[in-house]
Amino acid sequence: MDRHRTQWPCPCIQPIQIRNRQREQMTGENILLEAHATITGPRNASYGPVTEDYAKVIDIFAGLTGIRLSMSDALLFMVSVKMARLRTNLEKNRLHHDSLLDALGYLALLNQAYEELPFPQTVANK
Repeated sequence: MDRHRTQWPCPCIQPIQIRNRQREQMTGENILLEAHATITGPRNASYGPVTEDYAKVIDIFAGLTGIRLSMSDALLFMVSVKMARLRTNLEKNRLHHDSLLDALGYLALLNQAYEELPFPQTVANK
């Protein structure tokens, strides 16, 4: 099984390569550092500030559903997707590194957005 995905289903979180990494030996500190490096490096370079990126997500979601999410709701929705995938894997006695990394990344993006926008306002109220 390839330990490094080449295509990511979510454009918000992109992989980084850590040399000589053994997933079995990943510590809490290491995965947090990996999530930080992902959202401040490749993700930010590709998609820009989280508030601008998720303003588009909110608009698209509203167009599809008629429901206007707040910034926090949009990011927590993505965390929920990753938590559901983690739960599915944990039920099979596996811990899926990439889902865990993505969930941490979305939580960190929530923190970044919190610094930029008053919560729970939507981007339209910025």
